[in-house]
Amino acid sequence: MGGKLLENKKIKMTKLYNAAYDLFTSKGVHATVVDEIVRQAGVAKGTFYLYCRDKYDLVNKVILKRTSALLEKSMAALAQEQKKNSLSFQESVIFFVDSLIQAFRNDTPFLELIFKNLSPQLFERLFGCAELEDVRNAFVENFTLGGGSSEAAGQRLYLIVCMVGAVCYSSLIMKTPYGFDEVRPELYRSIERILT
Repeated sequence: MGGKLLENKKIKMTKLYNAAYDLFTSKGVHATVVDEIVRQAGVAKGTFYLYCRDKYDLVNKVILKRTSALLEKSMAALAQEQKKNSLSFQESVIFFVDSLIQAFRNDTPFLELIFKNLSPQLFERLFGCAELEDVRNAFVENFTLGGGSSEAAGQRLYLIVCMVGAVCYSSLIMKTPYGFDEVRPELYRSIERILT
């Protein structure tokens, strides 16, 4: 019985997340109301409040869930590439970043949702999520093998994440001051410099 209840909970949460994502990215978070989310998800309003404090709690959960899935997919792609080719630390970081960027290019509404709703608390939760922990640990380990400190590794990873996010948002969403293809080579050169 417990397995069936857990499965039903997962189904309802997935419906809520999907409905919320569709509405948040098409109408905007502020223009979306809980009644629309539950109606589109096909769940009762009480179910919404069973799993979420309010609409903004759901925004955070949607961003965390989708970001976790994106990180897992990028890590898996990197692992596959490393099986085929011997990549240096810098090449591995660039490959991973490129995988994230391609995902953002294919889903610009998600990128926009993140940047319009990224609070310092949510950024801290994202940076501390389990999926990013694997990335962080691999990054720190490889960086310290090159003679750097773990403190510097953490700071440089933070800089790369912030820089890539800001460049993607301004070039893919705002399309200013440069288009992404114009700025991409310089972005990758900057990441390589941060890593040395």
